[in-house]
Amino acid sequence: MSSELWRSLRRYQPEKHARLLQRRADSELDFLETAKLRPAKLLYDTTVYVDILQKRFPETGKLALRAVEAWHSPVTEAELASGVGLLDPSHPQTRRLIDEIAGVLDRRPIQRTIAPDVTVWREAGILSGILARLQGFDKGQRRRLMNDALLFVTARRHGCTLLTRNVSDFDLMQQLEPAGRVMFYRV
Repeated sequence: MSSELWRSLRRYQPEKHARLLQRRADSELDFLETAKLRPAKLLYDTTVYVDILQKRFPETGKLALRAVEAWHSPVTEAELASGVGLLDPSHPQTRRLIDEIAGVLDRRPIQRTIAPDVTVWREAGILSGILARLQGFDKGQRRRLMNDALLFVTARRHGCTLLTRNVSDFDLMQQLEPAGRVMFYRV
């Protein structure tokens, strides 16, 4: 087994995690609307783009977003592109939706895009595997969780705080990897 894999296993220590994790109370989590400290850099989860496109992102959150550096990931682009592929080509609104999504993606500055490297992929695999085992996730949930883990580990490795409304998955990841920072928001 590679020494890099062993290094990652030492970081996450899967053998020490044997019990189902419970979601923490909101009062124990950092929310964009109530946080006292603002992070310098936010890596956006796909929920941010979806909520902005659907005009559901909270107004108070929009002000906070202007005060920090926004960072992006090809993982979120792939998730948005997957959504485009799911759209019914014959539906009259499809073209408009594709144009809106393309516009959001085109405005993401390439110099603020962080692609997962080999180490991030490996650590995300381990982290998502531990969490799937503990929570008893099925195959479909494990696939979705892998993308979340890629974003979480990418943010941690690059000194970003991950911004998301997905409290259930990212709270559990943060419990397994407290060095990862997450800021949540509500719609």
